[in-house]
Amino acid sequence: MIQNCLLQGNADKVGKLDTVTEEALLAKQLVSQIVKGGDHISLTLTAKGIAALTRELSERLLAEKAAHADCETDEGLLTKQQVMETLSVSSTTLWLWEQKGYLIPVKIGRKVFYRSKDISNLRNGK
Repeated sequence: MIQNCLLQGNADKVGKLDTVTEEALLAKQLVSQIVKGGDHISLTLTAKGIAALTRELSERLLAEKAAHADCETDEGLLTKQQVMETLSVSSTTLWLWEQKGYLIPVKIGRKVFYRSKDISNLRNGK
C-alpha cells in the first residue's frame, strides 16, 4: 500500500532537484511501490505527475520487451507460404493444425507468420 507520507517524505528528500528530475524519481518510486504493493491502489496525481508516471511505465514496458526479445531463442518467423513449402502441406492443413493447437500463428497486421521453433518442433514430432 502506498502512503501519502511515503511520497511526501521522498519529495522532501529530492526537493533540491529540478522539477523534471523530481517527478521522474517520484514516478520510479511510485511504480516500484505499485509493483510491490497489493491489488487496490488509489492515487491523486497532477497532470505533470501523470505524464511522469506514464513515461516511467512506458520505459519499463519497453525494457521488459527488450529483455524478452533478447531471451527469445527463435531463429525467426516464417511466412505461411514458407511453412507450406517446408512441410509440404496445404493452407487447409495449416488451418486445421491451428484449430487443434499444433501451431500458433503470429499475426502482424494482416500477415500470418509462424515461429521457426514451432515448425522445428512439429517436424521432430514434439
